Amino acid sequence: MAKMFDTALRVDAAGPGGIPVLNNLRFLRHPAWYVLDRIAPEHPGPVVPLTRGNGSVVLLRGEEAVRRYFTDNDVFHRLSDGLFTLPEGRPWSRMFDAVLTFNGEQHRRARKLLMPIVHKSAMEHYAEVFAVTFKRTRFAAADGEPFDMVAEFLDITRANMLICLLGLEPDEENVRLAHAVHRLLQATLNPMVFMYQQERAWTPYGRWTRQVAGVYDRLAEIIERKRAEEPRRDALSILCHTIDENGDSLTTPEIAGELHGLFVAGFETTAMSMTWALLTILGTPGLEVSDQEQLDAVVRESQRLIPTVPLSLPRRVTREVEIKGAPPIPAGALAFAAPLLEHRDPVAFPDPGAFLPSRWTDARPSPYAFLPFGVGQRRCLGASFADLQIRTTLALILASGRPRLLTTEVDYQIKSGATAFPKKPIMVSMGSGPSAAAGPVTGTVTKLWNRPAAG
Repeated sequence: MAKMFDTALRVDAAGPGGIPVLNNLRFLRHPAWYVLDRIAPEHPGPVVPLTRGNGSVVLLRGEEAVRRYFTDNDVFHRLSDGLFTLPEGRPWSRMFDAVLTFNGEQHRRARKLLMPIVHKSAMEHYAEVFAVTFKRTRFAAADGEPFDMVAEFLDITRANMLICLLGLEPDEENVRLAHAVHRLLQATLNPMVFMYQQERAWTPYGRWTRQVAGVYDRLAEIIERKRAEEPRRDALSILCHTIDENGDSLTTPEIAGELHGLFVAGFETTAMSMTWALLTILGTPGLEVSDQEQLDAVVRESQRLIPTVPLSLPRRVTREVEIKGAPPIPAGALAFAAPLLEHRDPVAFPDPGAFLPSRWTDARPSPYAFLPFGVGQRRCLGASFADLQIRTTLALILASGRPRLLTTEVDYQIKSGATAFPKKPIMVSMGSGPSAAAGPVTGTVTKLWNRPAAG
């Protein structure tokens, strides 16, 4: 396995004190609180090492640094030398290779071949699916029974991805497949998996590679069936029948890797974006969301205030680079950008801790100040799919009657890789009863959201 970070690297820039290895591990464990508590107050950047003087991991801050990070793709490479090391020469060896991790020409080719899945005609089909899925949910039942909106949004997103991405109904067998796909990435968060990379039956790595092979075999079976069928409107069928003007197409292993990447990037993140958006709506007394423009503003403001992905995916610095007069970043450094901090820049967003949807109807910030999906060529390919799903589902919920918020203590934590979850269930109910929260929202989420008391 390639070294994740090299603590021998140096950078002559100010940052928090401490031991590099420990600070790096603290950051990876609790990145949101590390950047808020240890970097934001004292280190404006544009280059901030996680440990003063150490160049192993650096955070880039400010519009110019963020612009370079997302657009200078020859210098800031997607991390393809990291943890997800699979044995070579197997059909499933590329299960962690996707547009999400590619660089250079490989990235351009994959993105081009994937574009038909977000074409207007495909998006129209997805919107129809989102509406049908909603009818099966607890939000549509309006029976007054309490339920966890976090779990419900996860179920909604999983069903939509099975139908729209794979063309499968969300029955028990296919939900098990979705769980298996999701568990592949979850397993990589366990360091034991990569401590002894031998495919022995008794090793964590061996068990993990068998899981990868099993998921690949199931996906490959579905892919081959889709190839043999007439074209349909789900994303997998579109990929199986897409051939560019040069006769190029994606192979079965390539499609399997892309399906895994799309699921990983879009499942939990979309569900949590809906969770945080609905929380801000329900936790803001007197807020009216009566049309699409207001809903768009509310969604953008919730994405700004409580980011679902507070830190970007890391990028490897391929050669020494200087940004805006800051000390050079050494080649080999691991670099991050922090939407959590950029979204709290008081120049771009006055009163950044306040939930103010009106800021999105009055003006629009620089694209490098608002980063829920990245920006430029590296903008998430599934952003339009996620956005449509979020807005369609929330509009249907609000049209069914404003839910009643029953849980007001909400803690914000990184639970799954890079995605921010509430620590505990957030209970709501639909139907009769008071629509206001039992009290003001409390918990660690208020470190981001300076919510005024009701009344």
